[in-house]
Amino acid sequence: MLIELADPSQTGEARRKAVAYAEDLRMNAEVCGEIALATTEIATNVIKHAGKGHILLQRIGSNGDLGLRVMGVDQGPGIADIPRALSDGHSTAGSLGKGLGVIQRMSSSFDIYSVPGSGTVISAAFLAAKSNKVIAGASIEVGVISEPIAGETECGDGWGVRKFSDGMALLVVDGLGHGILAAEAAREAEKVLANTTERTPHNVMRDIHDALKKTRGAAAAVARIDTQERRLHFSGIGNVAASIVAPGASRGLASHNGILGHQTQRMQEFALPWNENSILVMHSDGLGSRWNLANYPGIWSKHPSVIAALLHRDFSRGRDDVTVLVAKATQP
Repeated sequence: MLIELADPSQTGEARRKAVAYAEDLRMNAEVCGEIALATTEIATNVIKHAGKGHILLQRIGSNGDLGLRVMGVDQGPGIADIPRALSDGHSTAGSLGKGLGVIQRMSSSFDIYSVPGSGTVISAAFLAAKSNKVIAGASIEVGVISEPIAGETECGDGWGVRKFSDGMALLVVDGLGHGILAAEAAREAEKVLANTTERTPHNVMRDIHDALKKTRGAAAAVARIDTQERRLHFSGIGNVAASIVAPGASRGLASHNGILGHQTQRMQEFALPWNENSILVMHSDGLGSRWNLANYPGIWSKHPSVIAALLHRDFSRGRDDVTVLVAKATQP
């Protein structure tokens, strides 16, 4: 959910929507209160310092963890002194005066990216409860931004994440067109990843193709990161783009032409090396293709949610649904 910010009155709207979202996820009163405080603080800072921006609310969770990520995104002057901004009680924006440092401690994960003159992204995640289930070897972090085109309530894009003991499978799907019918295709593809017993991207894509025959069809890509073999396996059909990026290097992952559910001339899987410096970026064609992570100083150490939010902020075309998924190795 994206909430535009351009006026102080929208701070209250952002807080109410964030709390309502958290309540829908059955998060307890204490966590809802923390989310209310974080949203108010972040939104007020965006409006006061940048003049405008937006709040992103994203449901997070897999394998037992459920929660909400609150993100503040702007293109304002940036934060000149991040350590000071994170100190207790520091708030130059006239907000609650709690400071980002308190939000950092309340949240289950927190990250901030800011370059003077180039804006700021703040990410704070809150979990309803932490699962005791540990997935050994699945040392991968994921961040996703997925938003419908302006004027639509249903997003025709979709995404999915499925953890395994030796890695993770990831999906980005772009239903043909946008609106309800595109969303129906995207939801079907998400169900396939969630329920399939297949482990290879090629076979998952084959199952998606079969499931989407009753829909208008979609483009999609599935990646499987094997942390034991240190390999990334990939298969794609249509206009979902994917790249493996590392400092000083970038390699695109090829998708074949076609529409899943209707016509696919060729479905192929291939593999590439994956290591602790690798970052996977997958996105629908609602995001422009001219992004370059090398243009963001210090981005390599940031959480994938921050990377996804920056790419969404700077390269969203604004004329289609847009989804960007970023995955990277967990930093020790």
